[in-house]
Amino acid sequence: MAKGESAASLLRELRRRQGHTLRSAASELGVAPSQLSRMERGERPVGEAATQRLSDYYRVPAEVINLATGRVPADIVAILLAHPEELANLRKKFGP
Repeated sequence: MAKGESAASLLRELRRRQGHTLRSAASELGVAPSQLSRMERGERPVGEAATQRLSDYYRVPAEVINLATGRVPADIVAILLAHPEELANLRKKFGP
């Protein structure tokens, strides 16, 4: 699954799981329904400013949305750069 599709799927699933319609969610988020629809279809990137609003609205950590968009927290990158051997351990433990 591509980055955009992953974030799109996450946003759509969060909205549906919480029982919000596209129009009601967009209204409460302060965006146009077409804008939210494009994010949910992977046609519009989820920017950092939108991430926090989406995080608050769907009550999930912003890092979950960031990871779905391919943005890895800087502290995690620093840890992995300092301990590259952990990449193999993570793949072994959690990989396909």
